[in-house]
Amino acid sequence: MTDFEKYFEALQAHRIDEITEHSHRTHLQQLLEGIAGENIKILHEPKREGKFGAPDFKITHTESIIGYVENKKIEENLDKILKTEQIKKYQSLSDNILITNYIDWIWLKEGKIQARETLCFLTEVTDKRKRLDPIKVSAVRGLISSFFSQAPKEISDAKKLAEALAIRARILKDFLHDELQRQENERIDGRLYQLYETFKDYIFQELSIEEFADTFAQNLAYGLFLAKLNADTQAVNLYNAKKFIPTSFELIRELVNFLDELDNEEYRQTKWIVEEVLTMMNRLDLRAIQETLSFTQKRKDADNITIKDPYIYFYEDFLAAYDKKLREAKGVYYTPSPVVNFIVRAIDDVLVNTFQIQEGLADRKQVTVLDFATGTGTFLIEILQQIFEKLPKDSGKKELLIKEHILKNIFGFEYLIAPYTIAHLKLSQFLKDNGYELKSKERLQVYLTNTLEPISSQIRIPFLPALTEESREAQQIKEKPILVITGNPPYAYHSKNKGKWILQKMQTYYFVDGEKIKERNPKGLQDDYVKFIRFAQDKIDAVEEGIVGIITNHTFLFNPTFLGMRQSLMNTFNQMYFINLHGNAKMKEKTPEGGRDENIFDIEQGVAISLFIKKKGLPTKFFYTDFYGTRKAKYAQCLKENINAIQWQEFVPESPLYLFQEISPTLKNAYNKFWSINDIFQIKSSGITTHRDHFVYAFDKTELKKRIADLKNAGISNEKIVEKYQLENSPTFSLNKKREDLRKLKEEDMFYQVCQYRPFDNRILFFHEILIDRPRKEIMLNIQDSNIALVSGRAGRVVGGNEWNLSFVTDKISDTNLFYRGGAVVFPLYILRNGIEKIFFGNQVSEPQIEYSGKNGNYRKEENFTANFRKYIDEYYQCYFSPQEIFGYLYAVLYSPSYRQRYAELLKIDFPKIPFTEDKHIFKQLSDLGKQLIDCHLLKKKQLGSLGDFIGQGNNIVEKIDYVVENQVGRIYINENQYFNNVSEEVFNFIIGGYPVLKKLLKERKDRNILLEVEQIEQIIKALAHSIELMKEIDGLTSSWI
Repeated sequence: MTDFEKYFEALQAHRIDEITEHSHRTHLQQLLEGIAGENIKILHEPKREGKFGAPDFKITHTESIIGYVENKKIEENLDKILKTEQIKKYQSLSDNILITNYIDWIWLKEGKIQARETLCFLTEVTDKRKRLDPIKVSAVRGLISSFFSQAPKEISDAKKLAEALAIRARILKDFLHDELQRQENERIDGRLYQLYETFKDYIFQELSIEEFADTFAQNLAYGLFLAKLNADTQAVNLYNAKKFIPTSFELIRELVNFLDELDNEEYRQTKWIVEEVLTMMNRLDLRAIQETLSFTQKRKDADNITIKDPYIYFYEDFLAAYDKKLREAKGVYYTPSPVVNFIVRAIDDVLVNTFQIQEGLADRKQVTVLDFATGTGTFLIEILQQIFEKLPKDSGKKELLIKEHILKNIFGFEYLIAPYTIAHLKLSQFLKDNGYELKSKERLQVYLTNTLEPISSQIRIPFLPALTEESREAQQIKEKPILVITGNPPYAYHSKNKGKWILQKMQTYYFVDGEKIKERNPKGLQDDYVKFIRFAQDKIDAVEEGIVGIITNHTFLFNPTFLGMRQSLMNTFNQMYFINLHGNAKMKEKTPEGGRDENIFDIEQGVAISLFIKKKGLPTKFFYTDFYGTRKAKYAQCLKENINAIQWQEFVPESPLYLFQEISPTLKNAYNKFWSINDIFQIKSSGITTHRDHFVYAFDKTELKKRIADLKNAGISNEKIVEKYQLENSPTFSLNKKREDLRKLKEEDMFYQVCQYRPFDNRILFFHEILIDRPRKEIMLNIQDSNIALVSGRAGRVVGGNEWNLSFVTDKISDTNLFYRGGAVVFPLYILRNGIEKIFFGNQVSEPQIEYSGKNGNYRKEENFTANFRKYIDEYYQCYFSPQEIFGYLYAVLYSPSYRQRYAELLKIDFPKIPFTEDKHIFKQLSDLGKQLIDCHLLKKKQLGSLGDFIGQGNNIVEKIDYVVENQVGRIYINENQYFNNVSEEVFNFIIGGYPVLKKLLKERKDRNILLEVEQIEQIIKALAHSIELMKEIDGLTSSWI
């Protein structure tokens, strides 16, 4: 009996409904083995649960994987199986896949169906009288034989290797995460969980299971690559991998020891993907890979710049294929080599010219260097390259410099295992390419440690003696005097670095001129890059002289939040140089000529190069310059320029902001004499912050009431609420408690209030602290009884754009994001008082307040101007102007084009300051125009005319917003057939608070029927057109003196 006859007989021995995908695996394996022959091995992987299962059979030849066989239930439709994520995952690992349901066979090669055959029909399996058709048997045998005959693919290109490694590391991460979660849930003290807890306790206390699974998977993948590089032509397997990792990489050897665990039952599900990685390693064209990653090869990148660090692209290609979102979340972006080259050259120039160290970075007796955020070692590679460039050709001192300087005085700190591993890998490779191979007991001074966390010298880390020693040595360096600190620290606005030591050090930045900064919510000071700068400053404070050369987020140069930080840095360093590289997409930065300004990284946040110098006797000076333009142009400028040749603008930071950029002293002095709106108004606050806009805001009351009713309905489970409304639990929001609190709420209807959501865009808001994180009650409850409020902001630069436009007026409660990127601050014209000093929420507040909606009516209105400001106005004009008259004047000035242009840079920094005309008559005229503009923005008076008329028949749904000019008439189309007519381009592009008003308004209504809002939108178009005319009149009264 042939192998196929035995196989068919086994199938016929059971009823069809009894045959599962696992029923005849043994017979399927015997059939495959009969066709395969002696040299090909068929490994049946045991059944796995969950979404991360391995293929059913792994086919190998001399330790190389030929492909995979996936086996399904006999009645399964294989065409449907082809479309599943499972098959896509297997195809990412191998381009040679065989799928069968016992009778149908499909061979996939390079993502396409290479062949498909059917051994028999289902009816033939159920009928024991039937026999196999020899022609079909021959066809299936041929298909399987062809599948077996495919040679494992050899990888010879570093980019393809990075991508292939990333795919396997990503699957490995999923297995590790699953197993870690299981061990945690079942409280099993497995080796993997022990490693996780060790890293959490001793490296990074905020480390999550997902983060550890991610970084450990990367570490194992790169550890195996390191092993293969050293194994050369020898095959690497689970049992010999660690012996090929040099003793110079003791910690990496220690971590790779985890491979010993894979034979244990709990890790058997992980073993197959590790073997996948090993198979790939053993099929590398190692010579070609080494040549691609060699530092001796002088290749060019896409920008025609010489690649000085090939491993940069290797790891970036890996991350792009591995998890691009994770890369963004971690702030892991390699620093472009032209930028690194400039910073390192600048440091070297300062050492030579300012510190009189003639050999610069190559001086082994005076120079110590720390890269405090090493990443993959890009800065360290550049430092080594510049050290070697100082040596004469064929110099005999290279070995001396390596042994006595590079291996003793050049340090690096990195807390992520994967970049740490790559840094060691490429630095050792760089030395190897320069004729030096690390010897036993020699090591690079790059340490796995959290820069911002001190470590006890008595530390003993369980399970990892090498990490214990590593941590102790890292702490010695943290305490050691360092001359040069450099690097690109992480940018993380929501920092997880909350250790006691760094938070205590950070307190220095919360004071300016001896007083605590008045910033209500200085979150920016908690950004990781700020903490790293504080670390570097602390190191330099401890020595007589030093240099810090870094690239970071550029916000600290100009943002008001950082005034204490700026003054503190001035107290430490004699000289500071700043190159603002701009590229801030969030601020919509452009070149001075209005052209495109690109970031040197693939991020939205603008960046800057900073060079801080401390040296006794060095005169105190501060310098600034801008690099604008395309990314390529900035790269070229970095390569071309040096610190001594740049045309610097010298500036003097002044109290209280201590800005790190130059602004015309004459203009600044004049502007600083004006009245800040922050000093004009008594009470003010940021707008409402909900943290769940999608739920608490709605276009109409009925829609919102339905949501609240669902939330109160005990018959609807929390799970259904989460699924329907995405209301997740958080440390400050317990869904269960919020639902209970809502059910107890009385007079619910009074909390449905109209809110100023965006400029000219009102929404219904459920205005109660049960669902809103920051209702700003003490301010918002004043906005009633015909009261109005100015809405402005203090950080115009954050909003972006060429012209400042952070000014609006409202007669409604307002959202903090009324302006683009938030920060809208509300300044009521009047304070409402009733003498009770309570509000309907029952909380005590600093000012007496009234029930919302003026229910009792027993209150009085008082102007919200400070006593000092009222005194100034009365004395300056020698007459009384009413609050409405003053408010009108303020609003007119804020909409003066000349004011906005003349003080553009200063308006970007803090709250606007208001100049007051000497001419009482001009004051009155401006006040009248301001009041007209206020009425215009509040849509108080219906505007007549044909501007903005809604034209066309259709479904009234906003499908696509398109502004076109037809026959010299501007039109805003909302779909193919309907549009707002006679809208000038100036009106369409009119911006308030960083938002193009009309475009934003319509975009927010995408896919909505706007029929009931058409008349309102027509009035908004007319109001914007009228605003432009009023602004021209205002400019006529202000341009000559403002």
